[in-house]
Amino acid sequence: YNQDNETSWLDWGKLESNRDVFRFFQCMIAFRKAHPSIARTHFWREDVAWYGAQHNVDMSGESRTLAYCLHGESQADTDIYAMTNSSLEPVQFGIHEGAAGQWRRVIDTSLASPDDFADSNGKPVNSSSYVVAARSVVVLVRNRQLNTGGS
Repeated sequence: YNQDNETSWLDWGKLESNRDVFRFFQCMIAFRKAHPSIARTHFWREDVAWYGAQHNVDMSGESRTLAYCLHGESQADTDIYAMTNSSLEPVQFGIHEGAAGQWRRVIDTSLASPDDFADSNGKPVNSSSYVVAARSVVVLVRNRQLNTGGS
């Protein structure tokens, strides 16, 4: 970032050997463009709820997990639930909003390409928890118009 040198230069000659990484970033760009909630011009206050692997955020210096639910209603968007595990071990996260079956996984960085990024429909999550692999991020989405219960 902000480095005009080898640190940030891309070697486009290695595109074929890094096709999976290129695809992932293409998908990330498309995901961002499809979700106006992510590109807001003001800080999210009432539209974001913060969690840890369990319900409460662990603010200690040893904490390696964080989750949040970005409510998309004010932006005519889906809700986004992101779980980040920077620890060296898998961690079971509770999904603290909505009911089991409402969420769909669209991103799991622990999975090999092309399974790391699902299509826009995502893969159903039929549980109220999700195991996030070590050093990974998982992103779920839910369409509020289809929700039949929960918050």
